[in-house]
Amino acid sequence: MDGGQPPLRRNLTANGFTLVEMLVVMGIIALLAALLLPALGRGKSAAQRIQCVNHLRQLFIAFELRVSEHDGLMPSPNSSTNRWPTQLYQYYSNLRILRCPRDSRANDPATATNSVPDLAPRSFLMNGFQDYYIQQGVTVPKGQPWPEVGESVIRHPTATIIFGEKKSESALFYVVLDSMAAYLQDLEESRHGGTERASNTSGSSNYAFADGHVSALRYGKSLCPENLWAITEEGGTKYAICRPAN
Repeated sequence: MDGGQPPLRRNLTANGFTLVEMLVVMGIIALLAALLLPALGRGKSAAQRIQCVNHLRQLFIAFELRVSEHDGLMPSPNSSTNRWPTQLYQYYSNLRILRCPRDSRANDPATATNSVPDLAPRSFLMNGFQDYYIQQGVTVPKGQPWPEVGESVIRHPTATIIFGEKKSESALFYVVLDSMAAYLQDLEESRHGGTERASNTSGSSNYAFADGHVSALRYGKSLCPENLWAITEEGGTKYAICRPAN
């Protein structure tokens, strides 16, 4: 009879982990996950912000191409049909450009590329140039398009916003400076970074400026101490809105 150790009673530690060792390994994995997940989340948020910036750049390129083909005239802020996504569509062509990945509705089903762009999911607002119209005393019948404005009327292109981010649920297309309460509710000023609360006032949003650069501005900075949506000297101070963080 073999005097060696029976096969079923051999030392398990020689071929595998003990329960204690398994628990230690699982604890290390859990610790590493806890350390790495926030960094991965920040990396994903940064990638989404960069993609959002790229979309704004492409929209501005479309804007400039349209301006160059219309004798320097900027698209009319049409209030009823044929709004800016449709007016610029031939210059950007891909409806996904209208969306910021960080937008909570960015993954809503997109309309087909041959559908009406005005109906596509959208994360951005365009400047409505309203301070210029008010200054010039321009009025139009309700539902009619405003006259096109020459790009040359923008006195400070480096400090004048053409496109910015809007609230996910907003259906507004243009920033309208003569009805402040309406557009402030639609303007998204803190989509990137900050807290995850519904009333996040510690983050920033992206803006495309009239000279072609795209910058992130902290909450409230597009409106105060100067309203960067205004295209006239007077409008910048007249429509400035400085409000405390919530």
